[in-house]
Amino acid sequence: MTTAVERITDEKALATLREVVAERPEYMYSAPNHMKEDERDASCFYVHTDEDGSLVSAGCAIGVVLHRLGVPLDALAKEEGCRALGVVRRFFPNLSQRTYERFNDMQMSQDDGNPWGLAYAQATGETI
Repeated sequence: MTTAVERITDEKALATLREVVAERPEYMYSAPNHMKEDERDASCFYVHTDEDGSLVSAGCAIGVVLHRLGVPLDALAKEEGCRALGVVRRFFPNLSQRTYERFNDMQMSQDDGNPWGLAYAQATGETI
């Protein structure tokens, strides 16, 4: 089971999400080609690897936020395929349900192909 990295507040988690999105509000997530099963694969990955499978960097917006909050890439990589709500809860079990839902809504909107700024606005009701 994944353990919490450190005690993070709702305010810190949401401020970090906002910070990450503000750095690239027009960015539309796309996984590296070697990680896709086929051309139509729109899967999001918390962690990107190189072609040899070595961990390289955080991937999607939620992966970037969690890594910035101190979650190691190897721990994030074990969460691939899991919903953001559950992943955030496993690493930071003290956050509010509202914060978990905002992270999950951000992830779902990003996965629908929306740029990070729009996904953030849809998830939080705030603009960057």
